[in-house]
Amino acid sequence: MRALLAFSVLALAAPAAAQPIQLQLDDLRAQQQASDRRAIDQANQMQALEARLRADQASADLAAQRAGARLPQLPYGDPSMSTRPAAPAAAYPSVPDAVLADSNRRVQDAARNRR
Repeated sequence: MRALLAFSVLALAAPAAAQPIQLQLDDLRAQQQASDRRAIDQANQMQALEARLRADQASADLAAQRAGARLPQLPYGDPSMSTRPAAPAAAYPSVPDAVLADSNRRVQDAARNRR
């Protein structure tokens, strides 16, 4: 009888002792999730700030290019010779129309006579 009484006391005490542990575990899980969300938020803010910094830098670079869009000084020679002479016009080969028509006819014939 004493064993049954001791067992029932232990059986009732075990869930009561486990309940505060479960509450602590739930609290720790909630804290971990909140910490994860804060870390993600901070990472997103850092990425946004880095993107803004890159955009501001690019804007400043463009403004500097616009402000300093002068011809560079030549380190040698006469400044009046800064323009290059015109390149000669390219002489492209020409194919007579009759040859093109004949070639087109042969291609069309070959396409119709597939084996």
